[in-house]
Amino acid sequence: MTAAVAGDALPEQVLEFTLGAERYCVGLDDVEEIVTADSVTPLPNTAPAVAGVMDLRGSTTTIIDPSVVLEVPDTHQYQQVVVFDGEDRLGWLVDSVERVSGFRDAAVDTVPDSPYLNGVISDDGQFTIWLDPAAVTSAVDAA
Repeated sequence: MTAAVAGDALPEQVLEFTLGAERYCVGLDDVEEIVTADSVTPLPNTAPAVAGVMDLRGSTTTIIDPSVVLEVPDTHQYQQVVVFDGEDRLGWLVDSVERVSGFRDAAVDTVPDSPYLNGVISDDGQFTIWLDPAAVTSAVDAA
Protein backbone atom coordinates (compact mmCIF):
# COMPACT_ATOMS: atom_id res chain seq x y z
CA MET A 1 0.00 0.00 0.00
CA THR A 2 1.26 3.48 -0.78
CA ALA A 3 0.62 6.84 0.81
CA ALA A 4 0.89 10.25 -0.77
CA VAL A 5 3.92 12.41 0.05
CA ALA A 6 3.38 16.11 0.69
CA GLY A 7 4.29 18.23 -2.33
CA ASP A 8 6.68 20.35 -0.28
CA ALA A 9 8.71 17.21 0.58
CA LEU A 10 9.91 17.01 -3.02
CA PRO A 11 13.06 18.93 -3.91
CA GLU A 12 12.46 21.83 -6.29
CA GLN A 13 14.47 20.05 -8.96
CA VAL A 14 15.64 16.48 -9.48
CA LEU A 15 18.22 14.89 -11.75
CA GLU A 16 16.66 12.05 -13.75
CA PHE A 17 18.81 9.14 -14.91
CA THR A 18 18.40 5.57 -16.09
CA LEU A 19 19.64 2.23 -14.80
CA GLY A 20 18.62 -0.49 -17.18
CA ALA A 21 15.02 0.08 -18.28
CA GLU A 22 14.03 2.14 -15.24
CA ARG A 23 14.06 5.91 -14.68
CA TYR A 24 15.35 7.16 -11.32
CA CYS A 25 15.97 10.56 -9.78
CA VAL A 26 17.78 12.24 -6.90
CA GLY A 27 17.43 15.77 -5.57
CA LEU A 28 19.54 18.16 -7.64
CA ASP A 29 20.87 19.77 -4.44
CA ASP A 30 22.68 16.48 -3.71
CA VAL A 31 24.52 16.48 -7.07
CA GLU A 32 27.88 18.16 -7.55
CA GLU A 33 28.64 17.22 -11.16
CA ILE A 34 28.16 14.70 -13.96
CA VAL A 35 31.15 13.18 -15.77
CA THR A 36 31.74 10.42 -18.30
CA ALA A 37 32.42 6.94 -16.92
CA ASP A 38 35.50 6.19 -18.97
CA SER A 39 38.24 5.93 -16.35
CA VAL A 40 36.96 3.93 -13.38
CA THR A 41 39.73 1.80 -11.86
CA PRO A 42 38.45 -1.38 -10.17
CA LEU A 43 39.53 -2.05 -6.57
CA PRO A 44 40.12 -5.57 -5.24
CA ASN A 45 38.58 -6.78 -1.98
CA THR A 46 35.80 -4.20 -1.79
CA ALA A 47 32.05 -4.50 -1.41
CA PRO A 48 30.29 -5.77 -4.57
CA ALA A 49 28.63 -2.37 -5.10
CA VAL A 50 31.99 -0.55 -5.20
CA ALA A 51 32.86 -0.30 -8.89
CA GLY A 52 36.22 1.35 -8.20
CA VAL A 53 37.74 4.81 -8.05
CA MET A 54 38.45 7.63 -10.47
CA ASP A 55 40.56 10.77 -10.39
CA LEU A 56 38.47 13.93 -10.64
CA ARG A 57 40.67 17.02 -10.76
CA GLY A 58 43.29 15.47 -8.49
CA SER A 59 40.82 14.05 -5.98
CA THR A 60 40.19 10.32 -5.60
CA THR A 61 36.47 9.62 -5.95
CA THR A 62 34.87 6.30 -4.95
CA ILE A 63 32.47 5.04 -7.62
CA ILE A 64 29.45 2.95 -6.61
CA ASP A 65 27.19 0.84 -8.79
CA PRO A 66 23.74 1.58 -7.30
CA SER A 67 22.17 -1.19 -9.38
CA VAL A 68 23.86 -3.74 -7.08
CA VAL A 69 22.19 -2.22 -4.00
CA LEU A 70 18.86 -1.78 -5.80
CA GLU A 71 19.06 -5.28 -7.35
CA VAL A 72 18.47 -3.94 -10.87
CA PRO A 73 19.13 -6.60 -13.55
CA ASP A 74 22.60 -6.29 -15.05
CA THR A 75 21.80 -4.91 -18.50
CA HIS A 76 23.81 -1.74 -18.14
CA GLN A 77 25.86 0.33 -20.51
CA TYR A 78 27.36 2.72 -17.99
CA GLN A 79 27.97 6.02 -19.70
CA GLN A 80 28.08 8.58 -16.91
CA VAL A 81 28.92 9.13 -13.26
CA VAL A 82 26.77 11.31 -11.03
CA VAL A 83 29.09 12.80 -8.38
CA PHE A 84 27.44 13.73 -5.11
CA ASP A 85 28.11 16.80 -3.01
CA GLY A 86 29.49 15.98 0.43
CA GLU A 87 32.55 15.38 2.59
CA ASP A 88 33.34 12.03 0.96
CA ARG A 89 33.90 12.17 -2.80
CA LEU A 90 31.48 9.62 -4.15
CA GLY A 91 29.82 8.94 -7.49
CA TRP A 92 27.27 6.55 -8.96
CA LEU A 93 27.56 4.76 -12.27
CA VAL A 94 24.43 5.37 -14.35
CA ASP A 95 23.47 4.37 -17.86
CA SER A 96 22.46 7.86 -18.91
CA VAL A 97 21.54 11.19 -17.39
CA GLU A 98 18.22 12.23 -18.89
CA ARG A 99 17.33 15.70 -17.63
CA VAL A 100 16.75 18.05 -14.72
CA SER A 101 13.06 18.21 -13.84
CA GLY A 102 10.75 19.99 -11.47
CA PHE A 103 7.99 17.82 -9.99
CA ARG A 104 6.16 20.35 -7.82
CA ASP A 105 2.68 19.31 -9.01
CA ALA A 106 3.38 15.62 -9.55
CA ALA A 107 1.79 12.83 -7.53
CA VAL A 108 4.25 11.08 -5.23
CA ASP A 109 3.60 7.76 -3.54
CA THR A 110 5.76 6.38 -0.75
CA VAL A 111 7.15 2.85 -0.90
CA PRO A 112 7.15 1.64 2.72
CA ASP A 113 9.03 -1.61 2.07
CA SER A 114 12.19 -0.01 0.65
CA PRO A 115 14.74 1.91 2.68
CA TYR A 116 16.33 3.31 -0.51
CA LEU A 117 13.28 4.95 -2.05
CA ASN A 118 11.80 8.30 -1.09
CA GLY A 119 8.87 7.49 -3.35
CA VAL A 120 7.59 6.97 -6.86
CA ILE A 121 6.74 10.09 -8.83
CA SER A 122 3.95 9.96 -11.40
CA ASP A 123 4.14 12.82 -13.90
CA ASP A 124 2.44 12.90 -17.32
CA GLY A 125 1.84 9.13 -17.22
CA GLN A 126 5.51 8.33 -16.58
CA PHE A 127 6.91 6.87 -13.37
CA THR A 128 10.24 7.97 -11.87
CA ILE A 129 11.74 6.25 -8.82
CA TRP A 130 12.98 8.86 -6.35
CA LEU A 131 16.07 7.55 -4.52
CA ASP A 132 17.64 8.52 -1.21
CA PRO A 133 21.39 8.78 -1.99
CA ALA A 134 22.39 8.59 1.68
CA ALA A 135 20.48 5.32 2.18
CA VAL A 136 22.05 3.72 -0.90
CA THR A 137 25.52 4.81 0.25
CA SER A 138 24.89 3.51 3.77
CA ALA A 139 23.97 0.11 2.33
CA VAL A 140 27.33 -0.03 0.55
CA ASP A 141 29.18 1.01 3.73
CA ALA A 142 27.37 -1.72 5.70
CA ALA A 143 28.25 -4.47 3.18
